[in-house]
Amino acid sequence: MKNYQFDFFTTGASYLVKSIQRIKSKKMAQYDLKGTTTLCLCKISNSAEGMTAGELAEKCEIDKAQVSRCMAELMAKEYVYRDVLEGHCYRQKYRLTDAGEKIADDIMATMSETQQIIYNGLSTEEVTSFYQVMEKICTNVKNLLKEN
Repeated sequence: MKNYQFDFFTTGASYLVKSIQRIKSKKMAQYDLKGTTTLCLCKISNSAEGMTAGELAEKCEIDKAQVSRCMAELMAKEYVYRDVLEGHCYRQKYRLTDAGEKIADDIMATMSETQQIIYNGLSTEEVTSFYQVMEKICTNVKNLLKEN
């Protein structure tokens, strides 16, 4: 009984992550894409000026190699293009094509609908409080990892 909170936290967090990944993967399968590209696609869509590989890696909290694989997949399907600038390719910004924007909009609409279902029975204050607590926990975990 002593570790109930820790057990519940770790198994609950794992369950939520795996479940959301399954939902994203199912949606991405409609476009013959892997679930890992969802976050990159949506982050670029939410950025008016596009995003570099480094920015995507930081904002999505994935390594540059994974960003590179996601972008290669999205570029091959002509959902994303990269600004053609001189210099290192990691400094060039990725932007969505019209087809990429349509897909990102569809994915974000699905995720928004999913959130509304998940929030069923919760007040706005409870949802806000949850995100504030989650942000603090994430910051504390990041700090713990830096120390170790």
